[in-house]
Amino acid sequence: MRAVSAVEPKRISIEEARRLVGERLVRLPGEEIALDDALGRVLAQDAIVPSDLPPFDSSGMDGFAVIATDTDDAPVALKIVGESRAGMLAQVPVEHGTAIRVSTGAVVPRGADAVVRQELTEIEDGAVIVNEEVTAGNDVRYAGEDIRAGEIILHAGTLLGSAEIGALAAVNIARPVVVRQPRIALVSTGDELVSPGPVLQPGQIRDANAPALTAAVRAAGAQTVTNVRVGDDRGATVATLEGAIDGADIVATVGGVSVGPHDHVRPALEQLGAEQVFCRVSLKPGGQVCFYVAPDGTLAFALPGNPASALTAFRVLVVPAIYGMLGRSLTLHTARGFAETDLPGTIGRTSVIRCHAEMHDDGWHVTPNGDQRSHILTSMLGVPVIALVPEDCEVLRAGEPVDIEFVG
Repeated sequence: MRAVSAVEPKRISIEEARRLVGERLVRLPGEEIALDDALGRVLAQDAIVPSDLPPFDSSGMDGFAVIATDTDDAPVALKIVGESRAGMLAQVPVEHGTAIRVSTGAVVPRGADAVVRQELTEIEDGAVIVNEEVTAGNDVRYAGEDIRAGEIILHAGTLLGSAEIGALAAVNIARPVVVRQPRIALVSTGDELVSPGPVLQPGQIRDANAPALTAAVRAAGAQTVTNVRVGDDRGATVATLEGAIDGADIVATVGGVSVGPHDHVRPALEQLGAEQVFCRVSLKPGGQVCFYVAPDGTLAFALPGNPASALTAFRVLVVPAIYGMLGRSLTLHTARGFAETDLPGTIGRTSVIRCHAEMHDDGWHVTPNGDQRSHILTSMLGVPVIALVPEDCEVLRAGEPVDIEFVG
């Protein structure tokens, strides 16, 4: 077993850390699922339309299907010879001098080339009086007007929301092929941790990180397959991590990542043959984070134990790994904002400031959410964005631009 060096490695930038993570991840394969289960999933391949949408010429309004030239001398009287409504076709075609009542969305009857809105008509002795001239195509929705058969309706990498699921249903893609969700194993370390519920004994603290990170995993589009806790014991840590790595795409440990006598995560990962890619990132809070790759390719992130540090490191490094495995782009969640008030920075570290955000005429304006120290979990509450204050900046002044990333 290799001992962890007492000399801490040089910190690398967030950009370099993300690049190194991206080089080691593999996009996950696709799987076919039911449309009812597709919310929040990511398409693994382009969704190609099997048939035209809409599938037939339909009426855009309640009214009467007519031959447009019959209305040239409006007002004119046209004999009503039938009805076309949703799900029921007209039994006869439209011919010169006749009209067929038609409902919104119903098939435009054979022979008709226009629809006259009901409010432009009057009914009199079995005939419709058309009071205004219409042209061919008036209020007709043509087959394939939305999208043609053979075209791509959604591209691979699309996150499926309600509108996307509706579109897939409309073109009869009942079982889309989506990227398999990354399997995440969470391992919390520390003798002092206690789940919510029991009365705390002296020296114990609630394990807030495990529930918080479980929720963060789900929000990022992955699934938690292991969620365990291990005490400050070297052998138990090795055994727990070995089990966590088996069957996981990503392992995220919390705590035990320093070099003290009771910090066993890093030597345990090395004992299991994991390769250290980096350890320490120019990040505040959360910079005490290490990244390993296990012999089977599983990615392992050793996160610090302070709640704000753990969540920040997860957001900055683990979420991009999850997105990469899903084929999603993190850039969809980034923007340029402005500091509403001074934002504190730290020379040599990129400071991740948990912020409230408001949209102004010139873009997003961000304000720090209270105490930004790493152990202050409440600084994460109600935070929609994080602001990245560059590592060469001690204070980013109010009104200055700043890179922001949306947390959700």
